[in-house]
Amino acid sequence: MPRTGWLVAAGGAAFLVFLVARIPASVVGRWLPAGVQASGWTGTIWSGRTAAIAVDNHPAGTLTWSCRPWRLLRLEWSCRLQLEPPGGAASAELTALPDGSLSFSQVKGRLPLAPLAAKLAPGWSGWLELDLTGIEIRDRWPATASGSLFIRGLAGPQSDTAALGDFELVLDAGSVGTGSLGGRLRDLGGPLQLRATVELDRDRSWQLSGEVAPGPGASATLFDGMAWLGAPDHAGRRSFTVEGRL
Repeated sequence: MPRTGWLVAAGGAAFLVFLVARIPASVVGRWLPAGVQASGWTGTIWSGRTAAIAVDNHPAGTLTWSCRPWRLLRLEWSCRLQLEPPGGAASAELTALPDGSLSFSQVKGRLPLAPLAAKLAPGWSGWLELDLTGIEIRDRWPATASGSLFIRGLAGPQSDTAALGDFELVLDAGSVGTGSLGGRLRDLGGPLQLRATVELDRDRSWQLSGEVAPGPGASATLFDGMAWLGAPDHAGRRSFTVEGRL
């Protein structure tokens, strides 16, 4: 292409980016997935904020984003996201591709566990720490995920149940050829000793299986809760398997 043609193309691309950059932030609301609501939009689609965002009517705090216009030349939508729910914060790099897939990287943060667990395990509390290398979303479902999740100060809903300790979930690809996500769960010290594997399938079914044992400082309530798993082995461990569907 002659030099003049390159200049015209570059000028046209710059003008297009300028026009897109003026689109108000509220337009983002049209792209939100089902179950996500937001209000209080300010700024533009490149750099903006929503004062209140909720997932399935559960408040999730404020969301701020700052995008990189030049990535449009690579047919990518690339933004830095910052989520600030009550009492917590999380950030991530987002890349959206023309096929509708989403890629999150550098996912970091610390979030209160109670609001996140309200649907699956009401009454449980603690903190969720995020240290994920990447997550890929395809067809509105996590296709791959890598990195670690930490649960700090986990406590059950019973008032007489002491904190169960800290735990780490290391995510990997899951079973080869199944399209599932998998992970390895372990305790980081505390009253509950745990080693388990986790698997999440595309049909939203999940399975948690492994071994538990009482650790230092285990309460009588914890011992009683393990009784339904049956008799322990010679090392005091009990096997378990729990299944469900999201």
